[in-house]
Amino acid sequence: MLFIIASTIIILLPVITYLLNPLSNQKSLIFLVTILVYGGFVLNFISNKPLIGSWVQATQSESILRTISRDEEVDKLFLNQYIDKPSEEQSFLIGTQVFYKALEAQSFISAESILKHLNTNFVSENFQVPIFNLLADFRDEKYPEIANSNLLINIENPVNCNMQLLKLGVSIPNGPGVNIASKEILSPNIYMPIKLDKSNSMVRGFDIASAFMQQEVVKVKALAECDNFTFEAYKTIDLKYSQDNHEELFFYTDEWLKKEQ
Repeated sequence: MLFIIASTIIILLPVITYLLNPLSNQKSLIFLVTILVYGGFVLNFISNKPLIGSWVQATQSESILRTISRDEEVDKLFLNQYIDKPSEEQSFLIGTQVFYKALEAQSFISAESILKHLNTNFVSENFQVPIFNLLADFRDEKYPEIANSNLLINIENPVNCNMQLLKLGVSIPNGPGVNIASKEILSPNIYMPIKLDKSNSMVRGFDIASAFMQQEVVKVKALAECDNFTFEAYKTIDLKYSQDNHEELFFYTDEWLKKEQ
């Protein structure tokens, strides 16, 4: 806002100088043109539907930036007015831009308040994945140690199994019917632990890191495809008792069950 006012004054200085010069000709014409141009600019700027900018929008933007710089919660009604656009997609886009402004400044209180507003007001399926992305970015920036959470899985071969394919899936019992991590390995090297982390999620933000953060109980399913048979095994882990956002588990030979074909 101050920049706009200062720019206007600078632009008007030559006109003022010309009008104050006693030797200047056509002062009335210059004065009239200046009034028309400047008046049109002001009317456009304070209009509800401006062509090239808005005084209200500039004021709101400055207010939000001040709130972010102080790392305070952004007022919900004020934010709603600022991001109110003709379509939900446009409104959500403006909201995410404000969110990333706060995240870039590491103003986590402001960023979280914006994220809560977006999560509450954009509830249709079209926004579910983008909201999960925002949640993941917020979590990874604020809690980098949780962002690096992982499960290490150790495998022993089922009896008489030449393992051709290993499938791993991690889910939350009684939760959404989507795995928080999954992985398929051809001809796996079972002598090395297999790591599962946020990169193995089907939906970014609904992942192992989130499970560690929420201290969930997770179910790990292993499916081993051998030459002639398929075996499966399950383990359940309470992440509330994990150390340093890391957990390790073992599937032993005698824990595999032959799966019916």
